[in-house]
Amino acid sequence: MCGSYKLRPEEFESKQSSEFSVSLVHVLDSVRTILFLFLSCAATGRPTLNLERRLDHDGHPLAITTADAVAAAATAPWNWRETPGNGGESQSYCGRVISVKWGDYTRRIGIDGTAEAIKEAIKCAFGLRTKRSFWLEDEDQIVRSLDRDMPLGNYMLHLDEGLAIKVCLYDDTEEKIFYTEDDYRSFLSNRGWSCLREFDGYRNIDNMDDLRPGAIYRGMS
Repeated sequence: MCGSYKLRPEEFESKQSSEFSVSLVHVLDSVRTILFLFLSCAATGRPTLNLERRLDHDGHPLAITTADAVAAAATAPWNWRETPGNGGESQSYCGRVISVKWGDYTRRIGIDGTAEAIKEAIKCAFGLRTKRSFWLEDEDQIVRSLDRDMPLGNYMLHLDEGLAIKVCLYDDTEEKIFYTEDDYRSFLSNRGWSCLREFDGYRNIDNMDDLRPGAIYRGMS
């Protein structure tokens, strides 16, 4: 006879059990794949997959394609800091840097610029607002010139202590320190003097370099 065929109860239960077994196998395979990728990503520190999006063509939310698995195992293209062979740990490039100590303060100074730029960097780092000369001395007590090729290491900052003299003003004596020739010229101009003369002599001092530390002088108009 022709007509629709009805499954017997035992056949219906067998078919349902078979479909459920196939679905369960797919789910278990997907779970194993997810666990494998998750453990691999956790061990390498690489980004994990987005499990919320549908990856298969059959509509199963847990299925993972081979292409996605390969993508997860590869290095992320934006992870430029990670270098093979060093475990993904690297420091950003800081250029050529020296350590400069002045008193109780220590600063790290970049020396990739010109000599003038290095000088300004040191003055800004330590708040030097003076025309006083300064220099850097390394651990071997060698004074180094400021340039980008100077050896890297630790340096001590030394400031020019200036040239200290005494100037006789009527019945009083004033101590004066000069750091530059401009300081000396400005001092004479403010006093209305043309030069200084040794207190117990007749030698006129026109230039700062001719002054003797600790000597006594008087102004000459």
